[in-house]
Amino acid sequence: MSIEIKIIIGVVFFTLFIVGLERYQLSENIIDQFIESKKSKNKLLIDTISPIISLNMSLGLSEANSEYLDLIIKQNKDLKTIEITDAETSTIFKYPKDVKSVSKAQIFSTVDTMNSCSRPIIDDITKQVIGYIYLEFYNNDYDLVLSKNSETTLKIFLVTFVLLTLYTFLIKKEFKNLRELTKSVLEYDPKINNFTLTKTKRLDEVGIIHNAIITMVSKINSYATILDKTNLLLEEKVEQRTKELQDANEKLEKLATIDPLTQVYNRRYFEKHINKIWEMSKRTNTTVSIIMCDIDHFKNFNDIYGHITGDHVLQSVAAAIKDSLKRVTDVVARYGGEEFIIVMYDTDMEGALQRCEEIQNRLKQLDTIIVNDTNVPPITLSFGVSSTIPMMVERYELLIKAADIALYHAKEKGRNCIVTNKL
Repeated sequence: MSIEIKIIIGVVFFTLFIVGLERYQLSENIIDQFIESKKSKNKLLIDTISPIISLNMSLGLSEANSEYLDLIIKQNKDLKTIEITDAETSTIFKYPKDVKSVSKAQIFSTVDTMNSCSRPIIDDITKQVIGYIYLEFYNNDYDLVLSKNSETTLKIFLVTFVLLTLYTFLIKKEFKNLRELTKSVLEYDPKINNFTLTKTKRLDEVGIIHNAIITMVSKINSYATILDKTNLLLEEKVEQRTKELQDANEKLEKLATIDPLTQVYNRRYFEKHINKIWEMSKRTNTTVSIIMCDIDHFKNFNDIYGHITGDHVLQSVAAAIKDSLKRVTDVVARYGGEEFIIVMYDTDMEGALQRCEEIQNRLKQLDTIIVNDTNVPPITLSFGVSSTIPMMVERYELLIKAADIALYHAKEKGRNCIVTNKL
């Protein structure tokens, strides 16, 4: 008998073995489906009768309940036990009557099984629990299905095992080389190229397979080398693209939060930041201060000296304010055209006033701005300051409004001054 015929016979036997395993899995699936079907049937039954029981109990129709349950028992031969209790778990109906009452754990159980299920009985009007219903079922159908499936599966498994044993004995000698080849293939690792077998001179089917695998391994080694180089290049490109993407994201984030002219935060970022500061101050019961400042006579300044010089002034003022802030929680933002706003965490009115004075001093130290050989007048700011403890004020918008009112009064007083408005 040729090796080809032996392989064909082996394939047939192996197929029978696979069929046996499939039959076993099918049996398990059948059992699982039966269990789920039984659970679904039980659930449908209890969910169907619960509303009717609830209605009869609410109306005090105990006899109607008994008649209805007797009908249910006749229609469902697999019902073993029915027990209905009131809200205090006192039994008001039981079938069979002489059976021992179920435990509270069974009544209160929320997990349906193949053998039992329970539900609270809910009054449709008051939505209150007025009792409990417990159903228990026989296992006869399940035992029958389990027995037949197990018997069939065992027979198929035994037959398949016998055929597989015969098949193994038949080709053991002829396939010694294939076993060695299989072992080498399983242990083969392209990274270390540990395939040690060489080509054989055999001309039968085993020799052909042997040499074909060796040729395939040689190609795999070649492709693995190319793949390693490709992966290395790909990793480098991914790393480069990732860095480019991170840089682009940082630039986008900066554009979204930074005022392009003054290079301080914009109003959008300020709204997010003050919300965080406000919540943090609520938790720590600390003071928050707001400083609103406006460049004095800036509109006239623009009209006289031009917008380019005005932009330079805005940049200089923004830099002076930013340099005066010492903590990362203290943030300045451009709030309007020539208006800036500062939020300061854990800073009282006195600390805010000191910061205003420092900003004034920095403005005095600015280099003189010259336009068309003409010295630009000194730059001054009007300040509105407000402080509060967030626990005492409902919203931070009220603190900003108080600072804005103080700034308005500072302008009324002649500008270049500081006005406070404590909440």
